[in-house]
Amino acid sequence: MHPPLKRHHPDCQDVIKALQLCHATKPYMKFVGGCNDEKAAIDHCFREEKARMRKTNMNRARRNDEEFEKEWESIKKEL
Repeated sequence: MHPPLKRHHPDCQDVIKALQLCHATKPYMKFVGGCNDEKAAIDHCFREEKARMRKTNMNRARRNDEEFEKEWESIKKEL
């Protein structure tokens, strides 16, 4: 199972279109593995996208933590 394909996935659009085309051209084969290659490609693309998002979010959180610590230190000095 994959996440909803209607959601914005900028790096995976070509793979999503390939899977949707496969589903459209092979309506019954999709149930017995006719689109497995496209599905594997979309899974790989989504994993890479998630890893990139996780790294970006972690870096943003670290920057926020550093800013918070600086603010906290300045508040502690004022007290």
